[in-house]
Amino acid sequence: MLSDKSPISKHPRILMLLLFAGVAAWGAAGLGPAKDFTVPAATDASLIHLSDYAGKVVLINWWRTDCAWSQRESPKLVGLYQRYRPKGLVILGISDDHGSTVGQIPAYLKRYNITWPVGLNDQGEFMREMIVQPNERGSTPGNFIVTRSGEVMYLGLDRTDADWQKLENAIAAAVAEGPGKATPIQPRDLVPAPAFSLPDLQGKPVRLSDFKGKPLVANFFTAQSCDWSGSILARLDRDYSARGLQVVGIDLFDNDAAIQSCKSRFGTKYPVLRGDQATQLAWIGERSGWATFFVSADGKILKAIKDSIDDGMEGTVFPKYADQLVSRR
Repeated sequence: MLSDKSPISKHPRILMLLLFAGVAAWGAAGLGPAKDFTVPAATDASLIHLSDYAGKVVLINWWRTDCAWSQRESPKLVGLYQRYRPKGLVILGISDDHGSTVGQIPAYLKRYNITWPVGLNDQGEFMREMIVQPNERGSTPGNFIVTRSGEVMYLGLDRTDADWQKLENAIAAAVAEGPGKATPIQPRDLVPAPAFSLPDLQGKPVRLSDFKGKPLVANFFTAQSCDWSGSILARLDRDYSARGLQVVGIDLFDNDAAIQSCKSRFGTKYPVLRGDQATQLAWIGERSGWATFFVSADGKILKAIKDSIDDGMEGTVFPKYADQLVSRR
């Protein structure tokens, strides 16, 4: 059996979690007010937003198709959902599957009669804010609960009878509680993409404003990280350019030979620009060598993916975000 741990990040970094806000009476670690997150649905082209379920009790189930503990948990979750759904319970599944196993998700959902929304882990804000630290939160199956008043708590792993009893107790207590005084989860504001003016490989300046009115995928990369999504980005360019999508690569500090080597490996036809540290920090927020941004036609960042993992999900999730961008025009 594969390890219960999530795949290891290709570029580890210090990641900050939500501020701890105490411990609930039933033993869950309080993580403070829940932040909205967006993940692509596993079974269709829609996006799942936590804020869509504001005022509900939301159980966020972090699971994986090839995890034996997840397989044992799923039938129990179905029973729990049937029992508490009339009282306001919502379950959101976030799959920790990777590129080699994501295709097994539809059959898994059918096998266990899972009918609640299931999203894909895209190394986005959900992983960065709720999963990465401490290490246990990256293991499966893990559960988080969001109360009606918008507080999020980590219930831990579900691997023993005692773990399951704690989860059931938490659900029963949460559905019995009123909304409280906290502000429910607010939809995440889409922030404008930072402006840039960068030279292309021939030295011609290219500005973000040159792409005004077009949905944009901006990929920051280095010679060491271009393999992580190079083939997927080239495919997006081929498949979506006729629908108005613009792909742009921004190389971070490589020489001409290294950039051309990366382009030739994937037959890159989209513009590649020479990045600088100011643009790197304005977009990524740190000196990271890889990140991909999906920018709407009105210039706002729909999704920022700043992590890649071994056997990652770029091949599955990038086209889902591209579909969203071109459909929003």
